[in-house]
Amino acid sequence: MIRSIVMSKSCLKPALAGAVLALGVAGSQPAAAQSAACVNLQVGAGYAAWMAVKFAGGFTWSSSFPIGQTRCIPLPVDGMVDGAPYEVVVSAVLGSSKVSCTPAPGVYQSSNTNSVSYNAWGTTLNVHCEMPGAANLEMINALPVTPTEEGMMALEKHNTEGELPPPTE
Repeated sequence: MIRSIVMSKSCLKPALAGAVLALGVAGSQPAAAQSAACVNLQVGAGYAAWMAVKFAGGFTWSSSFPIGQTRCIPLPVDGMVDGAPYEVVVSAVLGSSKVSCTPAPGVYQSSNTNSVSYNAWGTTLNVHCEMPGAANLEMINALPVTPTEEGMMALEKHNTEGELPPPTE
């Protein structure tokens, strides 16, 4: 009975190779994102932020949020239809740039109920935003696990002043 369950080594290696290849191909594709777009501001970041969905040249902004928090924007945003490309962006509260998260989420598909998630980190003038994955795992693991001085100052300011209005386009 046990012999019928156990694969021989000659069958197992091709099966594992096929599975690894399939995972590698699937992992290299942009995520199909649909129900929400989310950004997690890592604890080691040195800024408070906004995140947005950029669609058809316009932005739908979240409220501001400090380190260690996540913001999501429900999809679809106004005017978005199946097959429409969009981006997720992050802006540091005290910065002026709007940084696109990578990889781009692809196109909107209403039939997919998953959400797309990104991690953001860096400093006010050096914002990074990437989808978690094997390609950036080493770099993300090297991020500080305790708040930076700049991040704590941004958190205190956020707690004192409350949410700030999103950037103007």
